[in-house]
Amino acid sequence: MGSLQKLNQYFKKYTGTIIIGSLFLMASNFFLVWSPIFLRRTVDEISQIQKPGSASTFHNVFHVLFTSYASWPIAKNALLLIGVVVLSGLLLFATRQTLIVASRKIEFDLRNDVFDKLLALPQRFYTQYKSGEVYVRATEDVTKVRDYFGPVYMYTINTITRAGFIITMMIIVSPRLTMWALLPLPFLSAFAYWISGYINDYSRIIQEQYSTIAGRAQESFSSIRLIKAYNREQYEQKRFDDESESYRKKKLRLDMIESLFHPTLNFLIGLSVVIVIWKAGELVIDGRLTVGNIAEYILYVAYLTWPVASLGYTVNRFQQSMASWKRIDEVLTEEVEIEDKAHTNQNIKSLEGGIEFRNVSFKYPGTEEYALKNVNMKVEAGQNAAIVGRTGSGKTTLVELIPRLFDTTEGEILIDGQNIKTVPLRLLRKNIGLVPQDTFLFSDTIAENIAFGTQEATKEQIEIAAEKAQVRDNILDFEKKFETMLGERGITLSGGQKQRTAIARALIRDPKIVILDDSLSAVDTKTEEAILQHLRNELKGRTTLMISHRISTIKDADIIFYLEEGTIVEQGTHKELLENEGRYSVMYNKQLIEQELAELN
Repeated sequence: MGSLQKLNQYFKKYTGTIIIGSLFLMASNFFLVWSPIFLRRTVDEISQIQKPGSASTFHNVFHVLFTSYASWPIAKNALLLIGVVVLSGLLLFATRQTLIVASRKIEFDLRNDVFDKLLALPQRFYTQYKSGEVYVRATEDVTKVRDYFGPVYMYTINTITRAGFIITMMIIVSPRLTMWALLPLPFLSAFAYWISGYINDYSRIIQEQYSTIAGRAQESFSSIRLIKAYNREQYEQKRFDDESESYRKKKLRLDMIESLFHPTLNFLIGLSVVIVIWKAGELVIDGRLTVGNIAEYILYVAYLTWPVASLGYTVNRFQQSMASWKRIDEVLTEEVEIEDKAHTNQNIKSLEGGIEFRNVSFKYPGTEEYALKNVNMKVEAGQNAAIVGRTGSGKTTLVELIPRLFDTTEGEILIDGQNIKTVPLRLLRKNIGLVPQDTFLFSDTIAENIAFGTQEATKEQIEIAAEKAQVRDNILDFEKKFETMLGERGITLSGGQKQRTAIARALIRDPKIVILDDSLSAVDTKTEEAILQHLRNELKGRTTLMISHRISTIKDADIIFYLEEGTIVEQGTHKELLENEGRYSVMYNKQLIEQELAELN
C-alpha cells in the first residue's frame, strides 16, 4: 500500500476538480435511475386506456396522444423522461471534462517528473538500462498509470453509484425479481474479467513485438549507408518481413479473441432480459406487478450491464497501472548520486579552470576491474594539456570525471584547488565545453545544433563559432545554409563535418575548460592543421584537455600525459618525452614512419 499511497499524492493537486467530477458522476447516475420509472409510468398509463371498438389504429393513436384524458399524463411522463436523460447526459459530459481532463493533467505532471528525474540521474543508470527500456518507462508506462487516475477511478465510482441506485430501486419494486434479474450478471463480470485479462496480456505481447519492429526499422534507417554499401537490402528486408509476419499472426489472434467478447456479452445480457420477461410475466399474471414494471426492469438491466462488465476491465486496468507505476517508481526513487549536496559551496560564482587529480581510481558500476588506477596529474588554469595512449587505456574515462558524468571511486579531483564535489554542479558544467568521442547531433537545424549549449545565441555568434571550427564554408555550401535540417544523428553531414560542428557547439559556450576527446579523428591532416591553428588562438587563456591518437595534433601541448592500462606512466612536454625514449617516443617514431610511407605511396 505504500506504493499506492505515493501514487495517490498526484491526486492532491486536483482534489477539488476530482471531487466535483465525482459529484457530477453520482448526480448523472441519480437522474439516470429515474428514466425507467417514467418509462414504467408511461407504459402503465397506456395499458389502462380503454380502446374504442370501432376506431381505427391511427385514430386510436391520435386519440390517445392528443385528445384523450391520458394525453397529458403521457406527454408529461415523456417530457420528464427526456429531461432526466438529457440532464444525465450533460452531467456525464461534465464528469468527463473534470475527471478525465484531471487525469490528463496528472499524466502531464507525472511525465515531467519522470523526464526531470531521468535528466538528473547519473551516467551509471544509463549503463544499467537499455535506452528502449528507459523510453518505455517515460512514455508507455506513464500512459498506463494515467488509466488509474482516469478510467479506473471513474469506472469505479460509476459502478458503485449506478449499481447502488439501480439495485435499490429494483429491490423496492420486487426483491424476488431482482434476484432473478441479477443472476447472469456475476457470470458477465467474471467473463469480462477473464477476456479483458487475456486481451491485456496479449496486447502487451503485441506491443513488445511492435517495439521490436520499430527498433528494427530505426536501426535500418540510421544505418542505411552501411546497408547499401554492403548490399544488404534484401537481408534487412527479410528480417523486417519476419518480424512483421510475427506481429500479424499475434494481432490476428487477438482480433479473434476480441471478436468473441461482444457476442458473449450480448448473449448474457439477452439471457438476463429473457429471465426478467419470464419471471416478471408470471408476477404480472398474478397481479403483483404491472406491464410497466417489465419495461422498467429491462431498462434497469441494460443500465447495469456496462458497470458490471467493466468490473473485470477496471481490475485489469488497475493491475496494469500498478505494474507500470512500480517500474516508474523505480526511476523516481533511484538515487541521484551526482548533485549538489549539503557540503556544496554555493558561494563559488566563477572558475579559473585549474584541474588536479589526486590518487584517483575509478571502476564502472557493476564491474570489479579498475578503469583508472591511482592517477595523479595537474593542469594549471589556462594550460594546454594532452592525453595520449593506446585504445582502451582509460583516456575517455579520465576526462568524463571532470564534468562529473561519473564520480571517482577513490581519491579526489580538485578544481581551482577545491574538491570538485564542493563546486555547484550547474556552474561546473557551464564552464566546460566537451566534444565527446562519439559525436551526437540532433535532428534539428545546423544553427540549433551549434547553439545547443547556450540560452540565446545570435546568428553572428553561431557563424563565428562555425568559422573557428572550420566548418562555416561547408555549411554555406548547403542550400539553406545554417537552417539546413539534419537527419537523425546528423546523417546529412560527413564524419568530419559532424566533428567540427560539435567543436563549434563547445566553443560558442565560451567555457573556461575545453575537452576535445579525439575530436579531429575524422578530418584529414590539412584540415586538422587549419582547425588547430584557429583553436590555438581561440583556446588561449582556457584550460584545454585534448585526447588524440595523432601526435601531430598534440605535440605543441604545454604538458602531455601518457596513459597505459588506466595509469599515467609518462608526462612532460613533447621534447622531454622524446628525450626519455619511452612509450611516447615509440608511438611518435612509429607514426612518423607511417607518415613517410604514406607520402612515398
